[in-house]
Order: sequence, then structure tokens, then C-alpha cells
Amino acid sequence: MAQVVIADAGPLIALAKIDLLAILQQMFGNVVIPKAVQQECLIKFSQDSHRIEQAIKTGILQIKTPEYETPMPTLSRSLGDGEKEAIYLAIQSKNALIIVDDRLARKQAIKLELAFIGTVRLLDMAEKQGIITDAAHTIEAISKTGYRISKDILKQIRGNQCP
Repeated sequence: MAQVVIADAGPLIALAKIDLLAILQQMFGNVVIPKAVQQECLIKFSQDSHRIEQAIKTGILQIKTPEYETPMPTLSRSLGDGEKEAIYLAIQSKNALIIVDDRLARKQAIKLELAFIGTVRLLDMAEKQGIITDAAHTIEAISKTGYRISKDILKQIRGNQCP
């Protein structure tokens, strides 16, 4: 299991939309977010941002800024600041896991040999641990909020056994 779990804005927003940020604590204890992710999540006031802010206040999410004293690899300029900081934190941490949905950020993580999961894999794991009852229904609920997420990914993870 990862010693440090780092979350990007997308998965946090997706979970906040359906009031499921607590599963992060149930699965991993505390989760680290870079300062840039905090700023992305709280830039406009909404119910999602309020839930994320509460998760920060209660310590479920802990803010950490990467140290830039050591040289860091150059990342794609197309990445957002949140993804970049999450990747840099993962590089600087031992045995880190990044929760990220952004395709380009995932490609960079692969290139740098960093461990990562997306929201769908997270929900699949939560179901297997008995934290949620049905990952497919949870994905559907997130999708109905306008967040782009696909049950097809769950089918791929489960070898096409998902309803």
C-alpha cells in the first residue's frame, strides 16, 4: 500500500459532487493535495468546493507544496499546475500513489514510473473493500452531475463483467 496518497482536482471534484470525499479517508487515511489543486478546487464557490474545503479543515485532505530545491523533470506544458504539482509531490515521496483522471497527467506518470489510479479504479476498490455498495451506480451518479466519467472503464477493469 502507498505511504503517500496524492489527489488531483478532478477526482476530488467528482467525489465531492456526490458527497463521497469520506471514502478517501476510509481507504487511505489522509490524502495529500498540492496547493495548486486546492486553488483549482476552491476557485469558485459551489457545494463541491464547500465539501472539499470541509475535507481540508477536518484533515481528510492535507495541503503540501512540492519542494523545488532539487531538479525536477520537465513536464508537458499542457498539464495544469495541479497535475504538475501532484506529479512532483509523487516524485519526492516514497511509495506514492496519485489519484488522477487527466489523460496527459497519466501518460506523464507512466513515463516517470509513478503509481496512479483514476476515479473509476478508486470506486472499484471501494466496492471491493465494502466502503460503497455499487461502483457502477456511483459512477452513474457522478456522470449525472456532468463530470465526464465512463462505466466502460469499469467494464475494462473487471474484464467486461460490469452491468
